Amino acid sequence: MKYSRKQISKAGEKLVTSKSENDVEEALNLINNWRTNHLHPLVVLKNSLLRLLTKNRIEPNLVSQRLKRLTSIEYKLDLNPSMGLGGMQDIGGYRAVLKDVKDLRKLNDALSSQKMAHKLEKVMDYVKNPKNTGYRSIHFIYTYSSTKDIYDGLKLELQIRTKLQHNWATAVETAGIITKTSLKSNQGPDEWLDFFKIVSSLFALKEKLPLMDDHSEFTMEELMIKCYNYCEELNILTKLKAIRVSTNKIESDNFPGDYYLLNINIIEMFVNIQIFNKNQFEYATNEYLKLEKTINENENAVVLVSATSIKTLKKAYPSYFLDTSEFIQAIEKMNFNCKERKYV
Repeated sequence: MKYSRKQISKAGEKLVTSKSENDVEEALNLINNWRTNHLHPLVVLKNSLLRLLTKNRIEPNLVSQRLKRLTSIEYKLDLNPSMGLGGMQDIGGYRAVLKDVKDLRKLNDALSSQKMAHKLEKVMDYVKNPKNTGYRSIHFIYTYSSTKDIYDGLKLELQIRTKLQHNWATAVETAGIITKTSLKSNQGPDEWLDFFKIVSSLFALKEKLPLMDDHSEFTMEELMIKCYNYCEELNILTKLKAIRVSTNKIESDNFPGDYYLLNINIIEMFVNIQIFNKNQFEYATNEYLKLEKTINENENAVVLVSATSIKTLKKAYPSYFLDTSEFIQAIEKMNFNCKERKYV
């Protein structure tokens, strides 16, 4: 790698602890250069994934990639101070969302047996063993192999999940804006955390997957009642519906590009999008850093992502548009069935 793990960790430490503006600026520039180095390996591994999907006749709901946001990096460092930035494995991340569990298992098997030049370091199966938040996905950590020093040894993370699991994860991130907490890190109001755990188990029942350990003794009827009551008490669906971001006529595919720099204004519910082609990736990442330096974390979110069009971008990262419509539809259907069956 161009930078050693020690160099990166030291820059990360400066970023979160230094009082010197010069030190922070120096750290930011180093971290951004290192983060930018992940773009090429991401493209290579994503293309390898697309070939694997085609070979196994799996039609994904979507495939996308992103570079981790500075605010997410800082938050993770605060949460895990002993880890160090050099040990962070998801600076470059890509994702495949599959239509159902059958396709998820098929892709999991294909990835596990795939022969490639890049080393598969570990697999974390949060579908078989969900996190205590209710999060479900399968993570693959790769070490990239290259003759070019700037790419060799970089860590990249692939997440694969079903559409239903993707909708759940999106809703959790969006609800974090409502509660002004990191629900996905199991921080925030207990009732909101409990609600998403219950929904995770209800979605698991639908997909014939293991329930959360906390719910092993509950029947589907009892879980549906709990879900319904939380929706009523906390007014959850109305709150989620109220914060969808305006995207001002970007639903068409008339915005071709390889990289999209999103600047989401959470207060005004609006998103600005800058579009870059593949030859502009260095310029794009520099613009990314410029924006990150100026935003107020409680009012804005900035992220650089890749997708084949604006439409697929919105599907891949609905949480960046605060769009939980598919999650809401699933919950409304469950609540309707709950009333129809006279559980409540």
